[in-house]
Amino acid sequence: MIRRTKVVALIFLCALGTGVVLAHDEAGDRPRLATKDKIRILAFQPSGAVRSGVETEFTIEIEVDLQSAKEGVACVGFNLDSPTSFRMIDSRDVHEGIQKIKFSVKTKPVDWGNRGYFAAIINLGPKTTEPQWTPTALAHKTISVKR
Repeated sequence: MIRRTKVVALIFLCALGTGVVLAHDEAGDRPRLATKDKIRILAFQPSGAVRSGVETEFTIEIEVDLQSAKEGVACVGFNLDSPTSFRMIDSRDVHEGIQKIKFSVKTKPVDWGNRGYFAAIINLGPKTTEPQWTPTALAHKTISVKR
């Protein structure tokens, strides 16, 4: 129950932060968050607990539906540096419409103890040449970690 509350809180904070960034968009030419872009996690391996500090290969299969642009990017990351920030470690180019993507990435899981939980995040959004990229859809997966 506590983990579910933390997941909901994290998703709310991510959505709120993205909304704040978009609300401060002075140029007005960036895509708005209210897009029909979607991400769905189809498969996530390993499905059970992973060991903290031991390099682990994660295989993540997703389905994306990019509607906000002709070309976009899907990124996968993990909260490796702190319980609340995610480092993106791989990305794939995507095109408008529905498509399946498979990521195979290696990383060392972190046991955040009482400070939080280990998780993966997958972001989707239009390609941009701007230094600040804002996703238009995201999916989140909590990963159990054993010591």
